Amino acid sequence: MVRCGCGLPVATTTSWTHENLGRKFVACKFYNHETGHRGCNYFEWVDEDMVGWQRDVTNVLEAEKHRLATNISLMKNRLVCVEHEKNRLAEQ
Repeated sequence: MVRCGCGLPVATTTSWTHENLGRKFVACKFYNHETGHRGCNYFEWVDEDMVGWQRDVTNVLEAEKHRLATNISLMKNRLVCVEHEKNRLAEQ
C-alpha cells in the first residue's frame, strides 16, 4: 500500500479539470482541488497524459453530456407544466 508523506494511504481520484478531464491520479488524502490545500503535496498521475485531440474530444463529450442533461431537465419541467395545465382544464 502506497502512503503519502502524512503516513496515510493515498487516495485515487479522477480529475475533472478542463486540462486533465477524466485522468486518474493518486494524492494525499488531504488534497483539495477547490482550496488548493495539498496536505503533504504527494501527487502522482496514474495514467498517461492525453494528447491534444484526446483532450478536445473528451471536453466536447463532457460539454455534450451537460447539454443533454440540461435539455432533459427542461423537458421534465415542460411536462410538469403541461400536466398542470391539463388538470386545470379538466377541472373547468
